[in-house]
Amino acid sequence: MTETSQQLVATVSKEDKLNLVEARIRDIKIDKFSAELSILEQNALEEPEESVIASANKIITRAIAQITALEAQYNSIQAE
Repeated sequence: MTETSQQLVATVSKEDKLNLVEARIRDIKIDKFSAELSILEQNALEEPEESVIASANKIITRAIAQITALEAQYNSIQAE
């Protein structure tokens, strides 16, 4: 990290950091819910597309991992 970017990070308030992490978590949760809807829609079809379901499952798995990491970061920032 360059000195300039370190200075920029240092000027970001704790509240700003928490708000940013919360926004990222919310965005990922929306993506996860959308993937869950895709699975629901596919399962309602007479011939569901397995590739769509597999892709949606990957999105869900990735979202869970990202949310877990961001929640840990959020807790870390709160503890500062």
